[in-house]
Amino acid sequence: MADIGSPDPRASTDCDESPMMEGTNKKAEAAVHTESAELLLKLARPLIADCADLQLQKSLIEQLEKAIKAGPSKFDKYILFVGAFELSFIPDASEEAAVARQVKLINLPSTFEAGKLKVPTHALGANLNGFSLIEEATAAGLVQQSMLTMSQAHQLEYLRKSGIVGKGWKILVEIHYYRERNQITHEFHKDTYGQTLFVNLNYDSDHAISGPEYILNPPPVDEHELQIAESLPKEFLNDLHWVRGQLGEPTEISMSTIPANGYVAFVDEAIHHMTPHYGGRAVKGNEVDSFLKKLFGDKTVEDARQAYREFRWQDSDAISAKLWSVVSARKPFGDFLKVIAKTDAAKWFSLIEVAETSDKWFGRAHLLDAGLGNDQIDTLFAESPNWKGYQRVSIPNAASAPPAKAPLKRQASVEALKGNVPPEVTGNRRFFRTWVRAVRVDQHS
Repeated sequence: MADIGSPDPRASTDCDESPMMEGTNKKAEAAVHTESAELLLKLARPLIADCADLQLQKSLIEQLEKAIKAGPSKFDKYILFVGAFELSFIPDASEEAAVARQVKLINLPSTFEAGKLKVPTHALGANLNGFSLIEEATAAGLVQQSMLTMSQAHQLEYLRKSGIVGKGWKILVEIHYYRERNQITHEFHKDTYGQTLFVNLNYDSDHAISGPEYILNPPPVDEHELQIAESLPKEFLNDLHWVRGQLGEPTEISMSTIPANGYVAFVDEAIHHMTPHYGGRAVKGNEVDSFLKKLFGDKTVEDARQAYREFRWQDSDAISAKLWSVVSARKPFGDFLKVIAKTDAAKWFSLIEVAETSDKWFGRAHLLDAGLGNDQIDTLFAESPNWKGYQRVSIPNAASAPPAKAPLKRQASVEALKGNVPPEVTGNRRFFRTWVRAVRVDQHS
């Protein structure tokens, strides 16, 4: 079984609450502090593990690629919907394998094809439906692989504990096959369309790779919260709200490293995530200039700039030999400063040298060498127009919103400086994406 860890819950308290209000809050918390909530807390941080059945996964990809290459050119796409299956009840742990053998893979219409019909749909375009390629053996394998991952990732266990299924809800598992992740947008987002409980990404890679970057427990987006209040089971929402209360506000953009042919599983409502950005972020010198003015003030920056130019003028070819003859020694940069203390001369020489090189790109390592601290660099990157994807989260049917209340440290940046980030994937970045969705039983497929 995958190790689901043990997050450090930090429940917040309010010292100004009255005894009556405190009692009311404790009663409300007790109502949702269930076994399923405890398990969801452990699943809130993305779970990473080895493939549950590597031979099966390799076989499925081989079968799919063979069918795609033998089929019409319309199936030669970077992503395909390859089927879905329903669970109208959640089996006991001992019966999961037997149920997986009985469940049938089904087709779903696209949203466009469904029109006004109130039926479950798949999330991709009508032109990205590859279900007709799926043969019986492949269909059975897709169900089996998906349920093995759901079991190993403790998702079936959660569904058993929560009791969601059978109370007007069923589980619909939607499967997408990414043949090549070639349309990459580095932007925080959610996969959910308001029904997704869990997301599983099963990678086909013979070496460790970078998985999604993510923010754990980001601030809720009001418009989206109104949506899921109607589209997700109340048992799950109660658990989710309790989990949010146990986790502190985010302070970093976390990274994930997926082992060879491994997977990552996460609760989409507990994180914002994005496709990993390989390499560090960088900014141009003119951005550093604007940031320094904001941080230290125009007067300080202009003092450094004027001193820098006068210091460099000493090296100008225009200076005559006669002038050099009366200059006993080359004046140091600090002697030209009027506002900045001479003790800070070395730091400001490096900073203004970066700021003066307006069109050159500077990464974290260079900015650290120039004298900025990690926290200052985090703020600079968080405000840079070149990295807007880190400044907002995109959620279907909701307005774009900031991903956090304050600038966040990016774990991948720190680890990259230490050489702890896997190399970029060469060739196709293939994986199965599975959405474990909750849908009302009155929606018939």
